[in-house]
Amino acid sequence: MSDRILGILKGENPGPLVVFIAALHGNEKHGIEAFNNIYNSIRENQIAINGKIIGLMGNMSATEANKRYLRYDLNRSWKPEYIDSLRNSINPLHAEDAEMMELLEIIEEHSQGDFKDKIMVDLHGTSSDYGNFLVVPEDEEFHAVIKSLHLPVVVDLDKYLEGTLLGYYHTKGFISFAFEGGLIGSREAVELHVSGIWELLEAAGVITQHDHEDLDHYENKLKNSSINLPKVVKAFHRHWVEDEDEFVMKPGYRNFQRITKGEELAMDKKGPIYAPKEGMIFMPLYQNSGNDGFFLVEERQ
Repeated sequence: MSDRILGILKGENPGPLVVFIAALHGNEKHGIEAFNNIYNSIRENQIAINGKIIGLMGNMSATEANKRYLRYDLNRSWKPEYIDSLRNSINPLHAEDAEMMELLEIIEEHSQGDFKDKIMVDLHGTSSDYGNFLVVPEDEEFHAVIKSLHLPVVVDLDKYLEGTLLGYYHTKGFISFAFEGGLIGSREAVELHVSGIWELLEAAGVITQHDHEDLDHYENKLKNSSINLPKVVKAFHRHWVEDEDEFVMKPGYRNFQRITKGEELAMDKKGPIYAPKEGMIFMPLYQNSGNDGFFLVEERQ
């Protein structure tokens, strides 16, 4: 079995395929620990499952280096034309190219079969507080699996983020979403992902409620993490940054914090950066890699 495969569980009864991707950004390792926790618990407690569960490590080389990525962001490259160019290339593949091609091959192999549903869960973290939310295509927000997580739902982000894994597999017929578990490197992020994975496995029909005595505890954990946070927001602005911009976010901003038009949010080599409109700050950049300085979102009416 490839080192990329964290674990595979296959039930005797038919059901959905659920694929978990951890550390697609190499410095977001909490998804690995969370999946391993669930995988080991199911095996040790001999919990019967329906369908198939597979956990995969995303960017292995970046994870080893504890970096978001080495050459490019592996969660911005899932574009059909780019994938086709790699498949037809005769040149050696760069680090992220090789990672993506192996992920594609493994997912394609394990997607073969008659599954009730195919679900793709991309486990992530953020560099700012209150980073517990779901990024979903708008037509999936009412799905039972999404609702089972009791977390804020972010829609319209796909208008600003091209080449995401969730977008690619959405076009392949998967129920596909990003599950942001919280602040990168925190115990809270691990615990939130553990809680969410149990809940979504039950909602998807992979396990039944009596299989695990702590399911109520996990549901409460998710609900409590979202107190005073909006239920559904839509993105309406992104501030794009390049490495040479010398972008620095002003300290102290957290996800879903309300801001006013004209408020100074950040600085770069050209000077202060102000909010173009009132709304809520979303995913402010507090790490030294990435092109998304911040987003603005608003509650959907």
